[in-house]
Amino acid sequence: MGYKAMIWVVAVTAATLGYLNIPPPPLSATLKNWRKKGSVLKYKDFDIFYIVEDGFKDDGSTLLCIHGFPTSSHDYSKVLNGLKQHFEQIVLVDMLGFGFSDKPMNYDYLIKEQADIHESLLVSLNLSHAHVLSHDYGDTVALELLHRFNHNEAKFHIDSLSMLNGGIFLETYHPVLIQKLLLMPVIGPTLAHLSFYAAFKRSLARTFGPESQPTEEEMKDFYALVRNKNGNIANARLIHYITQRGENKDRWVGALQKTQVPVQMIYGPADPVNPPAFVDYYKKVVPNPRIHVLGSRVGHYPQWEDPDGVLIAYQSFLQFVSK
Repeated sequence: MGYKAMIWVVAVTAATLGYLNIPPPPLSATLKNWRKKGSVLKYKDFDIFYIVEDGFKDDGSTLLCIHGFPTSSHDYSKVLNGLKQHFEQIVLVDMLGFGFSDKPMNYDYLIKEQADIHESLLVSLNLSHAHVLSHDYGDTVALELLHRFNHNEAKFHIDSLSMLNGGIFLETYHPVLIQKLLLMPVIGPTLAHLSFYAAFKRSLARTFGPESQPTEEEMKDFYALVRNKNGNIANARLIHYITQRGENKDRWVGALQKTQVPVQMIYGPADPVNPPAFVDYYKKVVPNPRIHVLGSRVGHYPQWEDPDGVLIAYQSFLQFVSK
């Protein structure tokens, strides 16, 4: 089907269905409990949801967790207890447009502003340094923070950076079909309105390894968080982070190449978005690369699919950092 024909089909479908104003699904007990843990940062006119979890250390250490697209800070729930063993506190944020945070509709979502939000939160919490653990979209936000730190422009000291599967290199990045469609004018905004659980499940499931799929209940939680505050509509704006990666390639990949901050990549190889060619490219592009490849069944969401493997790899990295 040609591009014009596709636009016509989507437009007719949208007009016929009247955008199907389907109410968001109710929150599960799991998500309600997650929300109860949180607080709200006022950023501009927006509410930014965040959680501060006390860890088991008493050394002033902080871990900042940055989530991916299209999900939320809840992505780290399976590794949270394990991470508490290594830090005094852990900060988790739902970025603007995600999870329980506000999701303005006609808004230009910028990676640089997401970095501003994380900096503003740490300042408000009187935190002057932190380790960073990031995933997917969050890897790009972390690289913006790293660029600022490299140039003495950051509002906090980055003690280390550990990234999970993310499309940080355009050369090895393969967005799934729905991401490509969301980027298209007319088609993207229309599809964002036409949000169905079955379609969401099918698309997100493809990014997980075939042997490490979320349960039905977990998948419904992912969907409920996306649909919260009409986040499905915001996705047509959020998806332009892909374009921003191209526009800021030298800034963000350069930050990774030039930094003195200890950096690690934890990688699940059953990832159609960042397939195994990513590993060789990472080793080629990044000086003194530290990359830990997980088991062959692990896909794009390592912290969900193999929490124990991620914790083992991250603990080893922290030991390296502390030397």
